[in-house]
Order: sequence, then structure tokens, then C-alpha cells
Amino acid sequence: MTAERPVSRAQRWIERLAHPLLLTGAYLLWLAMDRGVEAVMVALVGAFAVLMLLEAWVPAMPEWRLRVGQRLLLAALYLMSFVLFGVFTAIYETTLGQPLASARDALGLGWPDGLPVLAQVLLLFFASDFVYYWIHRAIHRWGWLWKASGHGFHHAFQNLHALNVGTNHPFELVFLTLPMVLVATVFGASGEAVAGATVLVVVNTAAAHANVRMDTPVFNWVFTSANQHRRHHSSEFAVSNTNFGCNVILWDRLLGTFSKGDVRQTGIGPGEPTLWQKFMLPLREPEFADTAATRARRRPGGAG
Repeated sequence: MTAERPVSRAQRWIERLAHPLLLTGAYLLWLAMDRGVEAVMVALVGAFAVLMLLEAWVPAMPEWRLRVGQRLLLAALYLMSFVLFGVFTAIYETTLGQPLASARDALGLGWPDGLPVLAQVLLLFFASDFVYYWIHRAIHRWGWLWKASGHGFHHAFQNLHALNVGTNHPFELVFLTLPMVLVATVFGASGEAVAGATVLVVVNTAAAHANVRMDTPVFNWVFTSANQHRRHHSSEFAVSNTNFGCNVILWDRLLGTFSKGDVRQTGIGPGEPTLWQKFMLPLREPEFADTAATRARRRPGGAG
């Protein structure tokens, strides 16, 4: 067994408190501003700045430090995903808005506008993540869906960091944008609730991908931490097929897909594809890859 790396007092405090303080700080910053798009952006930029400082100061895996070129690439991919996220959200709202609103009226569904803002934000946060839990689990279950979603792109990076939250194939953004739009539109959630939930979703998923140890008692029984999500990105196939809740690890605990333990390497196998190979993963995966798609292909019948 590998000897456990000594942990400093500062790292221990960060491990226990950084996660809840980061979410609380981002939410309060958004709340203190106008609660609009600008407030969301300020809260997200602030959270990313804190996470990158922590990764530089007390990384969970010091050998995973990024070079400048790698960091710029991740930032560029995140910007691409951010723009496409807005495009797909707008498409969903245009195409699904009226049909889902009609279904809401027919079923007599509604949104609890009388609840405090925080309660509405958390309700949307938990509900949208529950929808994505099942989408995410299906992607890892069926090889054809793994390839169609381009999810391998997100998993292909070795050495996980906060900026990896935005390393998604354009195909996958079709799936990532759906849960929030679906839940918010079906129940008629307010724009304010959507904005607040977006802050928590993005900040928590960034924290879950960060190269920082996070283990807050009680809190991480419900909210997904970096220690937990790092396992989902493990290069070991069986380990990566656990902890599907990107924001709410409670779903995994309740539904039997939770696991815990250290991870030495992330990725889809012993090697890392080139950037071009990552974009081509929906069509072809490298020979060294060990994924739902490659295993489906190797089974008799081969279609997954």
C-alpha cells in the first residue's frame, strides 16, 4: 500500500471547511447583488478564483499541478462550453417552453413562490440534480449513449482540476442543459430561483472537480465533494461507475452507487487522448480506453 501523504494543519482546516464556506460565500454574494445575470457571473468568477488559489496552495495531488498552457486550454474549453450552454438553453426554452407550460397547466402543477428564496433555490438545485443523476447513470450504463453524449471527452483528462468542470464535448451539453430547463419550466420556477440554483450548481460542480481535499462531516453526506467526485473520474472502470450525483451525493448513498476511497489517477485508461482524439471520441475511442462503449463493443453482439 502507498503511504498516506502527510496533511498540514492548514490543509486539514480547508479539507473540513472550504466546501460549505465556498457555497455559502457564492450564494451570499449573489444575494447581496441584484440577483441577476451579472450577480451570477461575479459569484462564479469569485468561486473559481478561490478554488484555483486553493489548488495552488494545498493541492490534494501535488503532482497534478497544471502548466500554464494546460490551464489556458482548460479555460478555453470552459469558455466554449459556457457559450454553448447558453445556446442550448435558449433552444430548449424556445422549443419546449410552450409545450411544457401547457402540460403544467393541464396537470395543475405550480412553483412554491411563497417559500423563502433559499428554499426555492435548494429545491431547484436538488430536483435538477436528481434528473441528471439518472441521465448520467444511463450514459455510463449504455455504450451507445456514452458515445452519443460525448461523455468520454469529459472523462478523458488525466489529473482533475476545477476548470475541468467545463471540459465537455458539444454533444454532451444537450444533456447537461436539459435538467434545469425541464424542472424549472414544468413547475414554473421563477427566474430568481433559476439564477440562484445556477450559482450553487456551477460552484459545487467546480468544487467537486477541484484538486483540493474536501471532507466536511455531515455536509458531504448530502453535497458531492471533490474527494467523492474524483472517484467518479478514476481511470479504473469499476470505480468510475460510482458517485453519479455531480452535486448531490445523497442520491448515490440512497440508490446504492456510492463509493469512497483515494484515487491515484483519473482518465479513461492508462493514457490520455490528444485534444483531437477527445473531440472524435463519439466516433472512435483509443485502443487503451476502457469505457462503457469499448466494453459494449467487446461483448458478443457488440452494440452496447
